[in-house]
Amino acid sequence: MRAALALVAVLAAPSLAVAEAPPPPPIVFENRVLPPLPQGTIALAPISHTLFVNKCAGGCTVNRGQDDSRTNRSSIPSGTVSLSAWSTLYDETKWNALIECVEQTFIPFNVQVVTTDPGPTAAHFEVMVTGGSASQLRAGLNAGGVAPFIGCNAQYNNGLSFVFGATTSDLEYLCGAVVQEAAHVWGLDHELHKDDPMTYLDLGTLKRFQNQSVQCHDPELNPSACECGGTMQNSYAYMLQTFGASNLPPATVSIATPLEGQWVRPGFPVRAQLMSVISGSSGGSMSVDGMQVSTSNASAPLAFNAPLTLAGGEHTVTVTGSDGGGRTASASVKVKVTAACSSTMPCASGTNCIGGFCVPGSEVDGGLGATCTSNENCITNQCGSADGEQLCTGACTSDGACPSGYSCIGGEGAAGVCWPSGDSGGCSTSESSGGPVFLLAGLGFVAIVIRRRRR
Repeated sequence: MRAALALVAVLAAPSLAVAEAPPPPPIVFENRVLPPLPQGTIALAPISHTLFVNKCAGGCTVNRGQDDSRTNRSSIPSGTVSLSAWSTLYDETKWNALIECVEQTFIPFNVQVVTTDPGPTAAHFEVMVTGGSASQLRAGLNAGGVAPFIGCNAQYNNGLSFVFGATTSDLEYLCGAVVQEAAHVWGLDHELHKDDPMTYLDLGTLKRFQNQSVQCHDPELNPSACECGGTMQNSYAYMLQTFGASNLPPATVSIATPLEGQWVRPGFPVRAQLMSVISGSSGGSMSVDGMQVSTSNASAPLAFNAPLTLAGGEHTVTVTGSDGGGRTASASVKVKVTAACSSTMPCASGTNCIGGFCVPGSEVDGGLGATCTSNENCITNQCGSADGEQLCTGACTSDGACPSGYSCIGGEGAAGVCWPSGDSGGCSTSESSGGPVFLLAGLGFVAIVIRRRRR
């Protein structure tokens, strides 16, 4: 049998309160590694896809011997040891939250997280999560978690790792520790990505496998060669290659604004949401009529603005997003962009030149004179209120440049707006009318106070 070294990777505890001693540093226990299999070697049997997370109800007894989760044997202790139950420190509610976090971390992959012992005849990997400290497992051991080795190529079945609840009560630390110690046995090393469970960076924050090629690091966080070869690893790709993908529903994208068929002005905002059971994002993009015009990085929301130079007429807007696993999804809407207008560029029939753009009438949602509740409802981005009515308005000049049936109502210190003229009177801008005709409310819409002429 080929001799092999094994590495035990141990997590450091997060920062403690000022009055307490500093957390133990990350250590490498006996520097043990199961090296990569020779090229072309085929394992005799596939490894188990079951991970048993054991809360050691009533305590756990671990015997020294060849690492085997089925018989609770480990190469780490000096002899037979007893480990405290999770319930020594924590309740069932916290345990359930821990398991949910671990399940969510492994959700992209065909790994079954269980909390019931599969038994001594069923192959499985195991992480014992105790209510005690590392010194219960081995005298002098001071760490938040420990794995028996890094098993390159996931060549070893039935690995047994440990996480120590007395190190910290931080749920995200404990969750990351469970995932990291299990993944070491499968062949993953430490890496310099603060959001990945295989790192020592920012311990105590939520970790998920990142689909990126990342530099490995040593216990002091210095860039180093990876124990299984090379200097970089992609933990997500490795897990996918080792266990395969889980049978997940596809990711989807939903466009919140603009709506299908909505009239908009050039430069209109586009807001969308990516929905996926795999957390995180690999970025996104927006296209107009099949041509990409904007992108967003992984940390940014799917929020864009259409080009200000977009010509008037109907256009198709498509938003594409990618989840943390690199799975893409898209959604599209058709919009009607208002054309530019001026004294030399008149509008087409059915639209009117308001503020330099051809705006439809009240028969169109958001058109001039259409009902509204906020500026966002209106193509002109102006919702006016008068006599209990709230209607979409538009800027105009004092010469009354409004379409038929509308008057340009002005006021002291404020721009004019187009407002329905009405048949039973009118709007007065003279001082005898008893005050200003309208004012800008500054609270999301234009408040118009109309003074009717006396009969």
